[in-house]
Amino acid sequence: MLCACAWQFAQAGDATRAIAPHLAVFGAAFAAYLLALHAAARLELRGRGLHAALLLALAWRGLLVPAPPLLSDDVYRYVWEGRVQRHGGNPYAWSDRPEAARFAHLRDPAWERMNHRDYTAIYPPLWQLAARATSAVHDSVAAFKVLLVGCEALGWLALLSLLRARSLPEWRVLIAAWSPLALVEIAGSAHLEPAATLFLPLALLALARGRAGAAALALGAGALVKLLPGLVALAWLRRFRPVHALAPLLLAAAATAPFFDAGSGLLRSAQGYAAFWRFNETGFALLTALAGETGAPQLAAVLALLLALGLGWRGVEPARAALAVVAAFLLLGPSSLPWYALWLLPLLVVVEAPALLTLTGTIALAYLALPGWQSGEAWQLPWAWRALEYGPCAAVAAVQGWRVWAKR
Repeated sequence: MLCACAWQFAQAGDATRAIAPHLAVFGAAFAAYLLALHAAARLELRGRGLHAALLLALAWRGLLVPAPPLLSDDVYRYVWEGRVQRHGGNPYAWSDRPEAARFAHLRDPAWERMNHRDYTAIYPPLWQLAARATSAVHDSVAAFKVLLVGCEALGWLALLSLLRARSLPEWRVLIAAWSPLALVEIAGSAHLEPAATLFLPLALLALARGRAGAAALALGAGALVKLLPGLVALAWLRRFRPVHALAPLLLAAAATAPFFDAGSGLLRSAQGYAAFWRFNETGFALLTALAGETGAPQLAAVLALLLALGLGWRGVEPARAALAVVAAFLLLGPSSLPWYALWLLPLLVVVEAPALLTLTGTIALAYLALPGWQSGEAWQLPWAWRALEYGPCAAVAAVQGWRVWAKR
């Protein structure tokens, strides 16, 4: 069934105007995924069988790499920003933003399909350097898909080593490798998350081997692709000493140095995102009711920081602490986009959390906002759909909580 669904995703191509059929296939894929995980657990899949399963996961991605992006146009920005850097531009500089005339001679269909062309770059500098290197090899969407699938596969190898270090069953790597969410959002839509999530299992593996400095460096590298690993670092605070901050700081300085001439432009788009972009929020809606539109982002940031620092102070087991931080990011953030749930997958490989695993399936319902948005309506998901999205997760969490309580 998973093979058939992967084939269907590849054949359908751009699904933005066929959301209902896409979600039907995705639902079938997620049901098959849960059954496959159950079978892998019963069979205690390992060795050659597990290797074959991972090769099959790569084959599914091979179907999608040459296909057009399924549900997102973010990858066209990656292509453009890599291209601009190769021609002497700074993607954080206002004068080099996509709609600026300076690089009009570079415009092509990728530029035409880019979103928010009036915004400068939003992603941190290590990703920008990766975009430049990828563009230098091949200036195309497919090249970025290959990069991201490669990061994903490296993440699987890190997870396998982590599972062995923790004496956990190796079949659990399939939680990440066979996930329909990962298939659709990475090989399908080319979201950059695996370039950052790769560093979570690497950091956990370094901690398991007693190498706190390497763990800090891994989290620092991840935060230079997307900021969330920096919050995870706070949740691991008692695992580090002050000297461990030196290498991440040096890496940050080296990665940021090529873009210093943008000045405050380095933060321009990130500030705009925090202030104005809202989508599929849950807990953030309550914070807005309490603190207003302008105060809610600051309150959410404070709560996230307090949670991370509290987890760090208590010395909560690192993978569980990281999973709590990611869950808070999804629930308290002003936007909860489907690909944000990719941050859950490497952690779910080592931590049992059925409610969050459920979310990696139901969060695809957020795409039900697309037809209305394409018709000129607001980019928002009605609460009735959000209830369908989060309700099953809450039900699974309640059942798990009841079972834990009943065992006492």
